[in-house]
Amino acid sequence: MFATAAMIAVFATAVLWWLPRRGHWLAAALVGGGLVVANATQVAPSPLPPPEQRPAIAAGGGYVGSGTCRSCHPGEHASWHGSFHRTMTQLATRAAVVPDFERLQLDWFGSPAVLEWRGDRLWTSFTRGGRRPGRVERPIEQLTGSHHLQVFWYSTGEGRELGPFPLAYKIEERIWLPLTTVFVLPPESRDPPEPGAWNQSCAMCHTTHPEPRVDIGRNDTQVAELGIACESCHGPGEAHVAANQNPLRRYAARFAGRDDTVVNPAALAPVRSAQVCGHCHSVSILREQHFDAWREHGSPFRPGQDLQATHRVIELGDRDLPELRRDLQENPNFFASSFWSDGEVRLSGREFSGLRRSPCYTHGDPARQLDCTSCHEMHPDDGSSPAAWQRGQMRPSATGNAACTQCHEALAEPAALSAHTHHAPDSIGSRCYDCHMPHTSVGLMKSSRSHAITSPDVAVELATGRPNACNLCHLDRTLQWTAEQLQQRWGIAAPALDAEQRRPAAGVKWLLTGDAGLRLLATAAAGGAAAQATAGTDWLSPYLARLLDDPYYVVRFAAARSLRTFAPSALAADYDFLAPAEVARRFGADVERQWQPPIGAARARPELLLGPAGLDRAEFARLFARRDDRKVYLAE
Repeated sequence: MFATAAMIAVFATAVLWWLPRRGHWLAAALVGGGLVVANATQVAPSPLPPPEQRPAIAAGGGYVGSGTCRSCHPGEHASWHGSFHRTMTQLATRAAVVPDFERLQLDWFGSPAVLEWRGDRLWTSFTRGGRRPGRVERPIEQLTGSHHLQVFWYSTGEGRELGPFPLAYKIEERIWLPLTTVFVLPPESRDPPEPGAWNQSCAMCHTTHPEPRVDIGRNDTQVAELGIACESCHGPGEAHVAANQNPLRRYAARFAGRDDTVVNPAALAPVRSAQVCGHCHSVSILREQHFDAWREHGSPFRPGQDLQATHRVIELGDRDLPELRRDLQENPNFFASSFWSDGEVRLSGREFSGLRRSPCYTHGDPARQLDCTSCHEMHPDDGSSPAAWQRGQMRPSATGNAACTQCHEALAEPAALSAHTHHAPDSIGSRCYDCHMPHTSVGLMKSSRSHAITSPDVAVELATGRPNACNLCHLDRTLQWTAEQLQQRWGIAAPALDAEQRRPAAGVKWLLTGDAGLRLLATAAAGGAAAQATAGTDWLSPYLARLLDDPYYVVRFAAARSLRTFAPSALAADYDFLAPAEVARRFGADVERQWQPPIGAARARPELLLGPAGLDRAEFARLFARRDDRKVYLAE
């Protein structure tokens, strides 16, 4: 959401899917006996003409809308309809707004921000800052998100331009919070994106076929459909509909398993298939020759095409690209906020940028090449409930190690797996994902898998600052311990470590001395079941307590969330992660007072700063004084 216009940032009702998906085969067989088969050209009723102040929903450019797909593909339509892709952007109706209220007066860093229903229209009033300060009293037109976070967009009155309401709703926790606190941003970053950001940036991946149509004196944005709909992945459907008006042709194509009038990502070659998702799920930029056409007609990329022909998926070495020069002037932190120093992606939602660096993708054997559909699917047909599928849209076969053993067949055997991992085959340490795709990206107040498939290596951590997979579970172990284990068990050379790198546990170093992004990753790990089962929790309270007044609000929030997973009564219910530092610090002091440290020589663990008498507060303070306070910008 914080990208500039040139950047293309990342990416039904309860029914029995089995019956409608297969019901059409019966209909085709009986069509001569008088059964009525829905015509392929049947479309959903057109929406009412939109108000002039919000982006128009307008078919064109070969796009026909998901309602047209439903008549012939009811099962696929139903599964898509139950996905979070569909609700990525919605009109601001009572049914779509997640929290239930009539009027709210919220606090935005000391300034009131109001949301209220006036009949069936939602309105906002607040005072805007930024480059266009002033009083706002406008209707909320659209919503972004329905899974982790819901963001509210009001019409500015400047054509179809939208601006963001300054607070968002955190769905899991059922709380309102300033939009900027969702991201790893310095505390002075309080103003949300400027009006127009949705039209030129967010819409590019949160709607279907967006056309910005924005220039001096004009804001006339239109989209083929709100949300990420059928044609985002399958391409414009007009030719497909025209070719399949004849039911016999339609079902012949189905039996043949091929229809060249539409794109099926699952049937594409792995690279082309992954690029369909990569159009949004990557750090990429439109190539310069397409800029003018993009402003009027949107992205020239269509599913099945070579993404690199229209876009450049950005690497660290691309600093001199002409397409990036203006963006780097506006955001000089772009590379640091998107990548670790070795080029591995650092932001969530950019999974293709991680995947394309992975040997499972780059080895070149199409029969065994990994792509997004190797693990994910949009249209499950295994009879599972939408709730079980929609969070990660995982194939049932890819929810565990089977995602990897579909190619690495030998490791499907428990004995072979244990010999490879040096952990019990049914233990956390034998989960392929956690060792080879750890949580080293951040977004939406949590850590995520970058989708770069790697192997743990302490030398890489020392060179990049990115936490190694072993210590994301073994938070209580030192880098020296990890390096020795990797060398003894897997033959990975142990790097030279200085005294500071050998002494405290990795979790201690990350939590006390890391930059804001690293502190968030470590805090998220501390709240996870894997690290808690492996490293325990009896030592964590003072470390998380010390982050309750962190300069970065998102770190405070994550520290409180993790603390409550193992010490739910330790933190008072009225803790406010937005409170002034001196107030938030008092809550941390209360947590420390309640903590019962492991005491006694037998329980001393110097790597956790625990001696026979408890916490070594002098060493704790010394490490904390070395915290990396460089400004960090990690925003989607």
